[in-house]
Parts: sequence; structure tokens; C-alpha cells
Amino acid sequence: MSYLILVFFASFLVSLFLIRFPIGFDPTCGVQKFHCRPVPRVGGVAIYLSLVFLGFAFFYGNKDFTLDYLKVLISAFPVVFAGFLEDLTKKVSPKVRLFAGFISGALVIVLLSTSVPRVDLPFFDELLKIAFVSYVFTVFAVAGVAHSFNIIDGFNGLASGVALMNFLAYAYVSFLHNDFFLLYLSLGFFAATLGFFLWNYPFGLIFLGDCGAYLLGFANALLAVLMVDRYPDVSPWFPFLLCAYPVWETLFSAYRRKFLRGSSPFQPDPFHFHTLIYKRVTQIFLGDESERLLKNAQTALLIWIIHFICYLPAIFFWKHTLVLILFFLFFVFLYLWVYFKIVKFKFQPLFKNRSK
Repeated sequence: MSYLILVFFASFLVSLFLIRFPIGFDPTCGVQKFHCRPVPRVGGVAIYLSLVFLGFAFFYGNKDFTLDYLKVLISAFPVVFAGFLEDLTKKVSPKVRLFAGFISGALVIVLLSTSVPRVDLPFFDELLKIAFVSYVFTVFAVAGVAHSFNIIDGFNGLASGVALMNFLAYAYVSFLHNDFFLLYLSLGFFAATLGFFLWNYPFGLIFLGDCGAYLLGFANALLAVLMVDRYPDVSPWFPFLLCAYPVWETLFSAYRRKFLRGSSPFQPDPFHFHTLIYKRVTQIFLGDESERLLKNAQTALLIWIIHFICYLPAIFFWKHTLVLILFFLFFVFLYLWVYFKIVKFKFQPLFKNRSK
């Protein structure tokens, strides 16, 4: 417990320092900007540095998994650094950040000697028995999940809230397997993220930035690969269902941009699921003239509720691939139904603003 308290306060205090002495301001202009004032967007620095402090604590505490933990930090560094450069300069393209994710994925394979061994689908499992195929799949999976969390990082607490819930799910299954490395790793990520989260939600005093979003996505992918590789009884669809929302949002966004709008899949636009929730659904409860901060906070809350459609079945049925696949298909159907309902219809507020 003392390790978790350490990493929480380290993240909390570094976040406070970055708020008081900010670098990497996020402007209020842009197609995906919904905040009212410039805000430091380097919250990922606080999370990563607190995880480094945790590594020193493990070293002085003579934890037998300290070396593996150090390898995790090294593996995360390329994608974290690329995100940090983007936060500072706004000149690092999505393709470069995605490539950094590939490097981090490759380091996971090399340093931690792990890769995705199966997906519980007959034809694909045969392919994954070929080491090269497994390695390539793992690299793309790590980079893709890391990128997907950056895609959903649009409102206060949205990406970090999803990550917090996921880390607890990973910790739960790690505890059931008496795997103290994965347990400490999951709870360490949780505590570090929570220290930042309390400054980010609901008031948005500091943002994750690309650095933080990619770090949280990498952490989710890493825990997924390690868990599926170590334990044959853990369905690979358990972590996939936990990440269903960010992963599907990314895939659907790429399809929508390329085939429905005829633009680049890497070109940002204001038509993400969470953006439409903000613009049209929050007004049902809050009205058109509500403060942006209140609508911002409610957007994350509504998305967390949707995430629970995947989260709860993942926890209860982490062994059962078929059940998890069915819930994933249900989520995709629900996502598409809600998305196109929001696009086609303008909702009327439940409570009209009477301030006039």
C-alpha cells in the first residue's frame, strides 16, 4: 500500500507543479477544442515521472520484479517522448507518433520477451503460432491501442477515467492469479493516473496531452499482452473488451474520415462520438446555454456509462471468449445505432433555460 500512496502523491504533486508553472499550453482554438482558457497539456509527464519514482521505490524495497518494471518504463519511453514533443511543439504528425508506438511495441517484445500468443479464433491462432506473425501483430496492437486512447482524449476525465477502470480490472484478474508483478503494475498505473485525474476532472486544470494519452493506451496494451501470454485461462477478448470503446472509436473514425468524408484518416475532425455527445446529447439534460465546463464534465460521465457495457461483462466473464465476443458485437451495434441517431436527429432539452 505504501508504494501506491507514494506514486499517487508523486503524480498529484507533480501535476500541481505543472499547473502552477505550466509548459505546453493547449490553446482554445481548433476543431476538437471545448475548453474556455489555455491549459497545460503535459499531464502525462506527471504520470510518467511518478511511475519513475515508483521504480526507485521498488529498487530500494528489493522487489524481485524491479528489473521487469524498469523494462516497462523503457518500453513506454518512445511513445511517451513522441507525445511530449507534440505537446510542446504541435509539429509531430500522427504518423510519427504511431511509428513511435511501433517502437514501443517492439521494445515490449525484446525487453519483456512477450507477445500475443492467441486471439481464440481458430485460423488466426494458427497464424500466431508463427513467431514473426505474433511479433508483428503485437507491435501493431500496442501502437494501435496507444493511439486509440489519444483519439478519445477529448474531454476532461474521459480517457483517464476509462483507463482507471481498466487498471482495476487488470489488477483484479492479476490478484486472482497471485501475480504480484502484474498486480503492482496495474495498481501503480491506477495510482499514478488518479493523482492526475483529480486535477483534470471536472475542472480541467491540466490535460493529459498526447504524452499522457499515449502512455495510458500503452499501459492498457502492455497489461493485455502480458496477461494473455502468461495465463491460458484468460481470454484475449477480456482486455479487448476493456478497450472496445477506444479501439472501435479509432477504427470507425478512420473509416468515417476515409470513406464517408473522403479525407485522411489522420486528419482531425469534430465528428467523434464523444464530440456529438457533447454537442447534442448533453443539451437534453442541461439545455443549449449551459456552461461548457458542465457539459464537458457530463460528456465524460455519459461515456463512462457506455463503457460499463463492456467493462462489467469483461470482469465477470474474463475466461469465456464466446460471451465476451457477443458483448463486443452488442457494443458495436449499440455504438453505431446511437451514433447515427445523434447525427440524424436534433434532441430537444428536457429542461428549457429560463434565465432570460
